[in-house]
Amino acid sequence: MRTYSKGTASRIQACLLLRGSSEQLPLSSEDMAFATRMYREAVIWRKRIDHALGSYVRQSLETLDTDVLCSLRIGAVQLLILKTPAHAAVSATVEAHSRRRTRGLVNAVLRKVASHREKDNLPMHVRYSHPEELVSRWVSRYGETVTEKLLDWNNQPPPLGGYAFGQIPENTIPGTFLERYRVLERHGAFQLPEQFYIQDESAAIVGRGMAELPGETVLEVGAAPGGKTAHLNGTGFIISLDRKRKRMGRWLENRVRMGWEDCFPVAADSAGLPFKSKFDKVIVDAPCTNTGVYRRRFDARWNWTPRLEQGLILIQRKMLQESSRAVKPGGVLVYSTCSIEPAENSEAVRRFEENNTIFERIPFPAPESLLTSGGLLSIFPPDVALDGLFAASWIRKG
Repeated sequence: MRTYSKGTASRIQACLLLRGSSEQLPLSSEDMAFATRMYREAVIWRKRIDHALGSYVRQSLETLDTDVLCSLRIGAVQLLILKTPAHAAVSATVEAHSRRRTRGLVNAVLRKVASHREKDNLPMHVRYSHPEELVSRWVSRYGETVTEKLLDWNNQPPPLGGYAFGQIPENTIPGTFLERYRVLERHGAFQLPEQFYIQDESAAIVGRGMAELPGETVLEVGAAPGGKTAHLNGTGFIISLDRKRKRMGRWLENRVRMGWEDCFPVAADSAGLPFKSKFDKVIVDAPCTNTGVYRRRFDARWNWTPRLEQGLILIQRKMLQESSRAVKPGGVLVYSTCSIEPAENSEAVRRFEENNTIFERIPFPAPESLLTSGGLLSIFPPDVALDGLFAASWIRKG
């Protein structure tokens, strides 16, 4: 069996992760944490490190062999972002590179990157590594100062926290808004109670609000993996629906771990809901661009395009319309996303209300400081240091 110098195996694991491989090397917890961090930072800072690499590679980076490009990005992120000493970053990354015939290329490029000096006037989308068109949109909407705060927020590692449905873990601190939300220490070993659900406090705020709204029969559309089901549990008879079977598998695992009762999974599309009866409460957790949660879903930024957003808006519109038909007279309808884009949020609400006058908007149950004047929950990360989420609620008049 081949042996490696200290730190090389971590680089191999990081490259495997960057290639999308599920293979896990037998690493210590410390080495695995370092590998995971290199991978995360390489994904987040891809545009910035590619900008530097492009100065020293003659051909387009996207035409490089996949293994070469992964090694270059893992090496470059150590040098430019993590500030790993050059000798360690270069030598260990070159040794970790899987193909001997291209090690010379990897070595030569990384040695040049080691002495690279970034310009002070890099464009904002390069400096903070986000899609250029999205950054331009945010600058137009929020201005440069607020946009820069948002981009910086998106690149920060999120704290580890969750909602305590039972015992509150020791040595934790309460959240900003919810007493039973607890922030954990990331360092050291700890044992979490079974009734503790890991999520951002903003997701817990949405979940608590959904649970507070009246309704003994509940249809939850877009339920997996169960972050909101955890809060709905115990409020009535709940049908949790999601069209993705793999995600519903995670929902089932969470049901067993958390001991949910009267919560029943259905793998189906929201179009043409397979129910004859109507519900007291219908919740639509719509698929979205995830622009409010880039800090946690750090790879999602690279999926963003105007075309993706337009496609999702059509899906959101259809989901909300189809689901609204399942609400009883006098019942409640809820719509939520983890986007900060008006087209997916306030515009979706406006469009729905124009075409569905039997639904009257009611304030979403949440801390007043997080609500707009129209009673919409709208969380913007730089304002309150929470993930960006949106929620609206209505009552059906007839």
